Amino acid sequence: MIWIITSPERIHEEEKILADLLLAGAHHVLLRKPSWQQADYLAFLDKTDPAWYPRIIIRDYPEAAARFGVGGLHLSADVRDNISQGDLQRFPLCSTGIHDTAAIAVMPPSFTVLLLSPVFNSISKAGYHGRFAQPLPDKNGKLVLALGGVDASNIHRLKAWQFDGAALLGAIWENPGKAVNTYQRIQSQWNSNDQS
Repeated sequence: MIWIITSPERIHEEEKILADLLLAGAHHVLLRKPSWQQADYLAFLDKTDPAWYPRIIIRDYPEAAARFGVGGLHLSADVRDNISQGDLQRFPLCSTGIHDTAAIAVMPPSFTVLLLSPVFNSISKAGYHGRFAQPLPDKNGKLVLALGGVDASNIHRLKAWQFDGAALLGAIWENPGKAVNTYQRIQSQWNSNDQS
């Protein structure tokens, strides 16, 4: 399972690139723009083909996610600590980021997908060094995606460590014009390492 996380900054022709990435097979797109308000997310979704809504995840704005019927809700730590479990049950998928493997065991069951970072040295954040390039502990039935420095040269290592996939950010957006080709190379490496 490979997710795409949007660049924090606005990217030229971003809607088209994201649609092309979904068309190429990206499992989900996590729409994460830390500087955006709810109105920005609503405007973005208004310009997005509704056919893609089930594969889009919105960060931190449950009202926007519910209004457009998107595929899920992702919560930052601040919002995660202040939302009720009842609110989370409205969404088909709830994810959150973690920065410690011990958090896997204590995360509420509503969070079915966890993004663990940084696994490898970050591509988009200088000095953000990988800490989790190793086998995971018991995942307690959760899906755990690797975030941080994942690209075509290292994604093959993740299955042996029991990761369920990856969330890509820096590898995709360091060259937006080649985003789809980069994604396809990474996906090919992930698929070629199937142990089934």
